[in-house]
Amino acid sequence: MTKQGVDKAILKKLKESQRPLCTREIAEKVNIAWHTAERYLLNLQLKQKVERFVIGKTTAWYIKK
Repeated sequence: MTKQGVDKAILKKLKESQRPLCTREIAEKVNIAWHTAERYLLNLQLKQKVERFVIGKTTAWYIKK
């Protein structure tokens, strides 16, 4: 999967979800490693496409509105 393909897959899964998803859930849904998902999500956050919040040790992600 290309870099743009991973970005699109992550954004698609977040848009389909009724609630914020944690990094692990996104990684499993897109079939990539947790660290890879984290890196792509942080990059999408820098592009202002997603937002996050932290609950304990878990980071939850959602589409920026």
